[in-house]
Amino acid sequence: MAGPTENAAGDGLDASPMPNVGPDDIVIAVMGVTGVGKSTFIAHFSKTAKAGDGLESCTSNVSIHPARVGNRDIFLIDTPGFDDTYRSDTDVLREVADWLNQSFQANIQLAGIVYLHRIQDNRVGGSSMKNLRMFKQLCGENGLSCVVLATTMWSMVPRDQAEQREQELINKPEFWGRLISKGSQVLRQDNGVESATKIIEYILSKQKRITLKIQEEMASGKALGETSAGQEVEADIERLTKKHKEEMTWLKQEMQEAIRKKDYESQQEIKAIRAELAAKMNKAQEDRQRLEVNIEELRQQRISEVQKEREQAYQRDLEHQRVMMESKANLATLQAKKELEAQLLEARLKQQYADAEIQRLRDEKDPGPCIVM
Repeated sequence: MAGPTENAAGDGLDASPMPNVGPDDIVIAVMGVTGVGKSTFIAHFSKTAKAGDGLESCTSNVSIHPARVGNRDIFLIDTPGFDDTYRSDTDVLREVADWLNQSFQANIQLAGIVYLHRIQDNRVGGSSMKNLRMFKQLCGENGLSCVVLATTMWSMVPRDQAEQREQELINKPEFWGRLISKGSQVLRQDNGVESATKIIEYILSKQKRITLKIQEEMASGKALGETSAGQEVEADIERLTKKHKEEMTWLKQEMQEAIRKKDYESQQEIKAIRAELAAKMNKAQEDRQRLEVNIEELRQQRISEVQKEREQAYQRDLEHQRVMMESKANLATLQAKKELEAQLLEARLKQQYADAEIQRLRDEKDPGPCIVM
């Protein structure tokens, strides 16, 4: 068994998706929307996890964290949510799918999944609902008995409200009801490391390994866009494209009206909005095309993307170092200037004092002419 070591943690920029992890290792994925507490959960067991205090994602890529729970060595996988701050759903799906594909080919199966949800959210909608739909499509039904649906942020709302929301999640089929009927377990992440340990121990007690639906689909030869998860993303792209087309039609009418009124200021504003909207439509089309990849094509593209990300990170690091060195040089110059000014001021004061002392001595020796009254 390849025991976890701290340098086994992946940073999301590794061309090898499963460094130092073998088929006999216990691997558990942690999923959920941005800001739900994935990195915080993992940080209870691993020093390599970075926990944040804001709503921006600390996890922009899949990352692997060696951890110890009780006397068991495991690996916890931090995954980006499908509401990533800076990346599209296509980007996130490609990242997660590639990691799952490569782990499947290496005969590494998940022992389970921890799916986190903020209990403070007063409704399941928007990004939370989209993330849940994607989770269902990624998993399929076979592995749901090894899934823990865990609620976080219990200290943020009154207990009675939190319990009411928990029951709504459990009872409604469109939320967690169907997952629970297929064997998923609901637990609370409401007491730091203690409750987190219970969640991991529950998964370990199942003593099972699961294969996710998307792994089976792509292993059978399907393109990413043909998988259930890929079709879910494509449906969102189609809805977004339709909305953008409607907005473009409305902007065309607004432009015609602005031209008729010779409203040049409005024309410029509309042009800017149309350009931004056209860019979004082009990006949506590119995202759709980037789903048309099989396992090997996705792997080769991800290797190229990782290399590009590394180069960009290296350039950013160089630029950061340049700015820091420039700032230090400017600060040193400013300090030297201030020190020189202080020295000059001190020298002038000393000279003035010396001149005054010389004048005093002269006055004592030659008090001037006597005046006789």
